Amino acid sequence: MALEKMRPRKSQAKTDSPLLNTIRQLSLIQKDEGSVLETHISLRNGWAVAFNGVIAMGEPIKEDLATCPNGLLLKEALSKCGQGFSITQNEHNLLIKSDKFKALVPCLALTELQPAFPDPPCALISDAFKHSLSLVAPLALDEGSVVTASVLIHNGTCISTDRLVLIQAWHGIDLPPMLALPKALIKPLISNPKKLAQFGLSKSSCTFYYEDGSWIKTQFFNEKWPDVGTILDKKASPWPIPENFYTGVKALEKFSETGFVYFDSNVMRSHEEDLKGASYDVYGLPKGPVLNIKQLKMIEPLIKTVDFLVPHSNHKMTLFFGKNCRGAIAGRV
Repeated sequence: MALEKMRPRKSQAKTDSPLLNTIRQLSLIQKDEGSVLETHISLRNGWAVAFNGVIAMGEPIKEDLATCPNGLLLKEALSKCGQGFSITQNEHNLLIKSDKFKALVPCLALTELQPAFPDPPCALISDAFKHSLSLVAPLALDEGSVVTASVLIHNGTCISTDRLVLIQAWHGIDLPPMLALPKALIKPLISNPKKLAQFGLSKSSCTFYYEDGSWIKTQFFNEKWPDVGTILDKKASPWPIPENFYTGVKALEKFSETGFVYFDSNVMRSHEEDLKGASYDVYGLPKGPVLNIKQLKMIEPLIKTVDFLVPHSNHKMTLFFGKNCRGAIAGRV
């Protein structure tokens, strides 16, 4: 009698609970170690809220809880449980229990954590803002002046710079002008899959609401940005980016000792001197500009047309244009 082939059992994938997904989202503005504001979250009145002193987030939850657990440990505990678990609250802990796993998550009293509330809604907003913000996000830095450490919201656009590249992206939504939002807001705002719905504002902060009522709030910088129009509004004569332009940039990258590529008529070089390094023929290149390879690669997804020879810039600035965006890249000084 032939033996039946044993079929391997399909392993059941553990599905994450809505509460775990909520805590994961809040963890984007938290730290594993630090002050209680940075490590603990508030669970009360059907809401989970995190506030690190600058940015706050609020997400609705179904669980009836009134305590302030350690966010990292709560996330770790829930990640071991899947959908089937129970939560029991006592004076100092949350007991998280599933079929084979249980954990005690330490908690603070509600009075030990500063509450955070969203700004009242005053305008409609859409995911066009998210897209615009994502285009300029790579330029915002973790430190420095307000110009480098923030994204400027102004006249229907998002603007960001690292002082070497400047990008302006259009979203077309009527929001208050000259709002400098901290870099730390970008990732939690654009990574949330929910659709944006409303915008709120107060004297020192603003709030972005999603369709389900969840929100993210941030303080904004009081310092003012300079007028970027002096750079971006220069008269330009853009042409399509030359064919094989980025093939040339990448072909010369390892040969360049300075991190720059040097333009000559219809050719790109890794060195200023013709007899050093490598070169790559790129029809349409003008003679003169010297541009940073890292910066050029950063704007590759955006650039459609370009003016390498902006008048009166002495080859020190290149203007580029893409779909709903434009920018400038500084040449070698």
